[in-house]
Amino acid sequence: MTGASGSGKSTLLHCLAGIVRPDGGSVTYDGKRVDTLPEHRLRELRRTDFGVVFQFGQLIPELTAVDNVALPLMLAGTARGAAQERAGVWLERFGVREQGTSRPGELSGGQAQRVALARALVTGPRVVFADEPTGALDSLASEQVMTALVGPPGRRAQPYC
Repeated sequence: MTGASGSGKSTLLHCLAGIVRPDGGSVTYDGKRVDTLPEHRLRELRRTDFGVVFQFGQLIPELTAVDNVALPLMLAGTARGAAQERAGVWLERFGVREQGTSRPGELSGGQAQRVALARALVTGPRVVFADEPTGALDSLASEQVMTALVGPPGRRAQPYC
């Protein structure tokens, strides 16, 4: 979606992902009203069905890149070693595996964005809400990101819901 700065694009994504409750209207996913679910159910949806890439990454500064990506898996009960291994695969996919031991403050903007995307995709979500996922990326990294989100150029992406 496109629109002027400040027009509500990020707010809409946050409402759809169940991060912010809308002031009016409703949000429905898989036949259920998201906007009326209790917080624990919203957290579960964001852990299992939804992947979220925030405009500015929102990585946890105290964690390494690999631990930022592994965190959703560990919260879902995956053992740390297995979660880190799976996280490493995603970091490799986006060309930032070598930065796995770096903390967010040590990453470039583009590297941090790719780590944030890996974190959103590591659980295999059905829906990904991405707020300017290629904003800080060069053209090659942008292509990698868009391929991960919608499939290779020339191939129509399959709908998530």
